Amino acid sequence: MLQVLVYQKLLPFGTVLMDSWYATKKLMQYIDKLGKYYYCPLKKNGLVDDSGGGEDYKKIESLTWTKTELDFGKIIKIKSFPKDKKVKLFWVTVSTEKTEYVVTNDLNQDSTDAVQLLCDIRWKIEEFHNRT
Repeated sequence: MLQVLVYQKLLPFGTVLMDSWYATKKLMQYIDKLGKYYYCPLKKNGLVDDSGGGEDYKKIESLTWTKTELDFGKIIKIKSFPKDKKVKLFWVTVSTEKTEYVVTNDLNQDSTDAVQLLCDIRWKIEEFHNRT
């Protein structure tokens, strides 16, 4: 579907919002190669490194967050991604009962609030698809 939008429909866009089901290494690398940004939630048991290689990979849910990281995100490496591929992780409140760990290749993104708004848009799209 993404290939059709890019190469046949020539739809101009800069960002791909996706569900955790689509958060695969292959798809994220493809979006990178297109020169587009992605925002997608990762599963809480996904393995990442936020130490810059100084520690073993750990589950996302076991990461510690400073106040600054909660506000502005943190740079991580996802296990099995290329050694030099870093992404930015945000801990986003989706509802009073749910939070998500949202990753993006937009390393200039520095606002958890902005990521929250993008997640709200993604959720509205999902609700629409569930109704149709």
